[in-house]
Amino acid sequence: MALASEVLDRARRLIQDETSVRWPLVELVMWLEDGQREIALQKPSAVSVNRVMPLDAGTLQTLPDDAIALLRIVRNIVSVEGDGRRNPGPVIRVCAREMLDAQNRNWHDSRDVRYSRTVKHYVYDEEDTRSFYVYPGNDGTGMVEVVVAIDPARIVIARGTDAEDLAAYEVELTVQSIYVNALVDYVLYRAFAKDAQYAGNAQRAALHYQQFANALGIKFNQEALSSPNQSARTGAD
Repeated sequence: MALASEVLDRARRLIQDETSVRWPLVELVMWLEDGQREIALQKPSAVSVNRVMPLDAGTLQTLPDDAIALLRIVRNIVSVEGDGRRNPGPVIRVCAREMLDAQNRNWHDSRDVRYSRTVKHYVYDEEDTRSFYVYPGNDGTGMVEVVVAIDPARIVIARGTDAEDLAAYEVELTVQSIYVNALVDYVLYRAFAKDAQYAGNAQRAALHYQQFANALGIKFNQEALSSPNQSARTGAD
């Protein structure tokens, strides 16, 4: 992972304010946090994590509090060892809601489809990114391995450190290091937008935002088929 101080140092050099006179560090940090959230919004896989999620009883499941979207459900998990090693169960396949509804309109009801520890399929709705459904409904004892996008963590420095000291921001960012350049461009975009009344700054702000958007757009296009529902739509096995 990249450090916040790496992005801030690059940004200060490019705006020629290495002593943070015009743009205080605390201000640049706000924009850096905004940049991470923008990346998470535009490209959720940039803030993805793989974790084990315990299931609630029933078909409806809610993502953990720090998750903003479901990217994929991989498999059932039988148990987790003390060292973190996962003992796997059967794989889980994404399924279109229409298919389940057509086969059995009462599949959410445990009196019609018996609830189980093991999940066979899951249903995901892009308009309800914080939830998903499992089939059959879970008995409340199951666990699954999920890939979720998480809300980027705030940049918090150690208590007692100087908020205007670059060394205080040797804090890991949520996004991977390959997004450092994009984050620098976002911070510069916000910095120059603040002083847009000065000659040329509005154009410089627009240029840096365009570079930020391009950095995300190139990879975003390559991952256009990453939705869990794509295999369901195409009928892929």
